[in-house]
Amino acid sequence: MHIINLLPKSRQKELYYSAILRGVYTLIALSLCSFVLVILAQYGTSLYLKNSLREVQASIAQIQSQVNKNQNSELKKQITQINNTVTDYKNLAAAAPKWSKVLKAFAPLPPPGVQINSFSISGGKTISITGFSPTRELVIQLYNNILHDTKDFNGIDYPFENVVQAKDIGFHFTFFINEALLK
Repeated sequence: MHIINLLPKSRQKELYYSAILRGVYTLIALSLCSFVLVILAQYGTSLYLKNSLREVQASIAQIQSQVNKNQNSELKKQITQINNTVTDYKNLAAAAPKWSKVLKAFAPLPPPGVQINSFSISGGKTISITGFSPTRELVIQLYNNILHDTKDFNGIDYPFENVVQAKDIGFHFTFFINEALLK
């Protein structure tokens, strides 16, 4: 079947352009509608995401506050415990005599060849030493060294069993520390 168009050529062109214009208008209308729909969808998604973000941030803040409370209480307990330990150490260090000074004062007194086997301090002021000496003269020299060191020590005893043998002597002495050495 053939369609015969009996309209004049100018009118046919007019109708042709009018159809094209309607198509362009339809295309523009559809584009604007789709553009508006896309904008609305993006705006709705943005609102949804912002609302979700606020909810997530609120729950994070709530969890952080709970964690901070728990951590803070644990941290405070740890800090208190460490501070108590440091305070105990400082108190003990302040109360304890300075034994290093006593050892430093005693170290040069034994003559060469004399062996000190034990060095004990009892009551904070009394020193007891035991040891071995190859000769009686070295034991007597140790006794005299301690006796003449009146700045640091005093009141040395003189057990006679320390000088009974002439060689291979096991000796022991007890003497006192002067208060000035402990400060």
